[in-house]
Amino acid sequence: MGAPLALIAGPLSACAGLVLVLLLGLRKDHPAPHNPFIERCAAMACTAIGLFFLLNAPEAARTELLRADGWSRCWQALFHLATLGLLATIPLKGERPLILALASLAGLDFLASADNLLMLFVSLELMSLPVYLLVWGLLPSRKSLEAGIKYFLTGAAASALFLFGLALQYSASGSFSLHGERSADSALGFALMCAAALFKTGIVPFQFWLPDVYEASEPELAGWMSTALKAAGLLLLARLLFASPAVPAALWLSPLAALSMLLGNILALRQQNLRRLLAYSSIAHAGALAAALCAWTREPHAAPAVIFSYLSAYLFMNFGGFLGLRLTGALCVQDLSGLGRRAPLRSAFLALMLLSLAGLPPTLGFLAKLYVFLDLLQAGDKFLAAALALSSLIGLGYYLGLVRRMYMDEPAAAAEQPPICSRMAHSLIAVLCALACMLGGLYPSMSTDIGSVLAAPAAEGSVR
Repeated sequence: MGAPLALIAGPLSACAGLVLVLLLGLRKDHPAPHNPFIERCAAMACTAIGLFFLLNAPEAARTELLRADGWSRCWQALFHLATLGLLATIPLKGERPLILALASLAGLDFLASADNLLMLFVSLELMSLPVYLLVWGLLPSRKSLEAGIKYFLTGAAASALFLFGLALQYSASGSFSLHGERSADSALGFALMCAAALFKTGIVPFQFWLPDVYEASEPELAGWMSTALKAAGLLLLARLLFASPAVPAALWLSPLAALSMLLGNILALRQQNLRRLLAYSSIAHAGALAAALCAWTREPHAAPAVIFSYLSAYLFMNFGGFLGLRLTGALCVQDLSGLGRRAPLRSAFLALMLLSLAGLPPTLGFLAKLYVFLDLLQAGDKFLAAALALSSLIGLGYYLGLVRRMYMDEPAAAAEQPPICSRMAHSLIAVLCALACMLGGLYPSMSTDIGSVLAAPAAEGSVR
């Protein structure tokens, strides 16, 4: 693969899939079926080909706008892997959801390799705009329309903050580069851009949109948003932190991370809607990721692998958690009563995902939280380490409560039992998520080896 192709391999595969799906859809002379199998396979094939090229591209290349190295390729591979799960399971009434998902994937790929503030903004918009339509367009309803509008308005506010910060930074330095000299005049511009990144990641106090949007979205879409888009927000925040003036992130990001972990888990305790519950859980996990980022700013040679290991674990267990809601058909906490007797395999899968999200051994989620905890202690941030431990203890209250309800409560009446999803694709993705959570927990070297790919390029400053 030549250097120019290494720069655009990820976005090119997403765009190729988009064009192919569009052409296949236009060739039909009759209304699109409920599940256009050929279009789905074409989209997944192009995404998988892009993933293959990303994992087998040793070349590094750089232009004024883009940069391809180990760091960017690892993030692009994470985005492609998450999108494969979405493309395989997303409910379809035509090819439009596939086209929107692939368009957003192209934005994610450009965001991973962007080496310029202006390119970061363009990538952010390309990533976000299709998702606004997906929230409403998968199963249009009044509730999904309200959530889509709320998501659009909050996303527009984040984009306005980023654009205003970009203008302030350009007026102070005369450059959009991520690597130029910074002055005190640039601090306000970078603060506004970091606020936009906090919006996208769902960190307190910019998390207010997230529960309503996840509740109104389909479980597969909510699982993808809570993993791929949250990872993109964290990546954007990391790039801005290392490019901003010398203002210690611990002064402002550390308390926000602690608040996110504690508030997310405390509010989740009171939730009866399962999608809202997992939404607040994702806010708590966003706080843990922000805590790992704080440790990275203090110990830059160790934490990149930990962050990517946590993101990899979170991809499988949180997407798997939302997928478990689809497989069991459960909408609220009461729907889980006696599920272990009615659907033993599906309830076992959902229980495994919940235990992994709780951080209990021997799951992959336990190792992810343990590595972040040890990294915080190594960086000397005992405050965040204590907040992580306390929030994990609070989270046990609802994670274990859901598992108890599945196996110890009496089953609901036959008329009240939710329908169970029986699609083969959902079952296959569920098996992959379960294997990742169990094998990653039983063999810790697997997750650390995956994460260590990032340590060298990030320590050498590729993120900066």
